[in-house]
Amino acid sequence: MTAHHYCFFAERQVGIGSAAQAIEPYVRAAGHTWCDVTYVEEGGLIERLPGPKRGKGTLRGFVQVARTLRRRRYDGLFFLTHNPAVFHPWALMRFPTLLWTDVTPAQLDGQAEQYGHTVDRAEVVRRLKRAAVRSTFHRARLVVGWSRWARRSFVDDYGVAEARTRVVPPGIDLARWRLPERGPSEGLPRLLFVGGDFERKGGRLLLEVFREHFRGRAELDLVTRDPVAEEPGVRVHRGLTAGSEALLELYRAASAFVLPTQGDCFSIASLEAMAMGLPVVVSDVGGISDIVEVERSGFLMPPRDGRALREALERLAGDGNLRQQLGHRGRALVEEKFDASRSADTLMSLLRQAVDSAPEGGAETARSAVLRASR
Repeated sequence: MTAHHYCFFAERQVGIGSAAQAIEPYVRAAGHTWCDVTYVEEGGLIERLPGPKRGKGTLRGFVQVARTLRRRRYDGLFFLTHNPAVFHPWALMRFPTLLWTDVTPAQLDGQAEQYGHTVDRAEVVRRLKRAAVRSTFHRARLVVGWSRWARRSFVDDYGVAEARTRVVPPGIDLARWRLPERGPSEGLPRLLFVGGDFERKGGRLLLEVFREHFRGRAELDLVTRDPVAEEPGVRVHRGLTAGSEALLELYRAASAFVLPTQGDCFSIASLEAMAMGLPVVVSDVGGISDIVEVERSGFLMPPRDGRALREALERLAGDGNLRQQLGHRGRALVEEKFDASRSADTLMSLLRQAVDSAPEGGAETARSAVLRASR
């Protein structure tokens, strides 16, 4: 049997980029093609053209995908996320395709306020965009969500047959995010917050609760890109990159991870904290409930609920044994469910199944199937 050759297209943006980085080595080791979709190339002709940055970014993403598609014939395509696939409908008709994403546009519109995302006002624009995404989901052989939350949207919001959906969570590189040796707790417990968007990630609420109830009883490390002033008991860290040694050191020194986020689709940072043996306190939004075993690896709280945040921190701040117990279970969960090597193997296996089950007859057969499914 001739080995299949696949092409993996991956967006490189914040959390999405972390998920891509974790599986890329396994994809390359298997001999497949990898293409980063960055939406920008420094000094490129497109970038020098007049016009809005967003439009030029979309064009650049289109070119990055098209350029790689021309290099050779592939047996199957993989897209993280659906966004780069939307403008290449014929590629999805020619090649069996797997889409892997953390969120759908319908779900993102539902968190528009938290993300500062503008929902298109014009009905005709909304309909056109929705139709384009719906067609993309229906053209793909498999549509895979990071969480049950995302999977449900494929079915409920876009009419994808449930049999053509799956859940595969992103994974963590356990060789890099190793469980540190932690001795008996000494000094004040250290709470760690990691969120570039300080407001959306709940940093303001955490800071208020800390000031009122935990100053002098704990220390707080804030990792963010936003301007936040240091104060007694609070250290602010800026310019730290994902997976950097400086960030890893903060995880090693922490006693618990806290992310009272107001809007999110998933939480790679929470997985990283669990991999480092930390109990987590995180809001129950998006697909985050798939990550935490309540009171076994951490606590879930309603967004914007200062009382729930305080109660969870009270339990952790005063009980080193509980922190250790929850942290050990969190690490075990990551090893069981969120190992990057396992995620990569599962995705490649699903893509292979999609290729092997593709109907014969070429593009015409695929086009007919899409038209039937989209009615």
